[in-house]
Amino acid sequence: ERQQINKYIQRNVDFLRQARRHHAIKTGTLQERKRNEMEQYFDKIAANDPEITDVEIVGNNRFLSLNQEEKVKSGAAFENNTHVTTLQMSTLKLDCKFAVALAKSLESNSTIERVLLDSNAIADEGLSAIMASMSKNSTVIELQIRHQSKPTSSATEDELCDLLGGNTTLVKLGLDIRSQLAKIKLDKKMAQNREIQRKARVKANKK
Repeated sequence: ERQQINKYIQRNVDFLRQARRHHAIKTGTLQERKRNEMEQYFDKIAANDPEITDVEIVGNNRFLSLNQEEKVKSGAAFENNTHVTTLQMSTLKLDCKFAVALAKSLESNSTIERVLLDSNAIADEGLSAIMASMSKNSTVIELQIRHQSKPTSSATEDELCDLLGGNTTLVKLGLDIRSQLAKIKLDKKMAQNREIQRKARVKANKK
């Protein structure tokens, strides 16, 4: 219940912020504020700053204080980035809107190898989007989305393996799956991918 109240409060704060901005634009009194340190950090990622290679944000209060728009933008920041290899964003109350934005980034990103999103609030839509993005991604080898505060439906769990499509590079997957059938299918897929990667390494070493 407290979580639901906090959600409503945050939504109302965002509405008020947007209303003040629209009023300021309408009256010609809008003054662009300076973007804070966390917002600037993701601006740098979006601008492909070569100095940022590992993103590790865990339970960060500055991130948690961002409005919904900025949180979604943080997921989209990786779309054209070619330097970040590890992405860990855990315990940040990230939801499906963030996950969908990140999924779009992962479809085109070609450098991120590890995506760690444990202890957030990603539910069916977001989880499905990220898993589907793996069908177009060939660099992510590890994906962890455990301990989400929102439950995943059995119907979504049963389709997760199929969403991976022809992916052969993801070899380590961490999900809280209740469906035994879905778990078996995903474990089998990871075993197949590990074997494919093993054979590829052997072939490469023979050259």
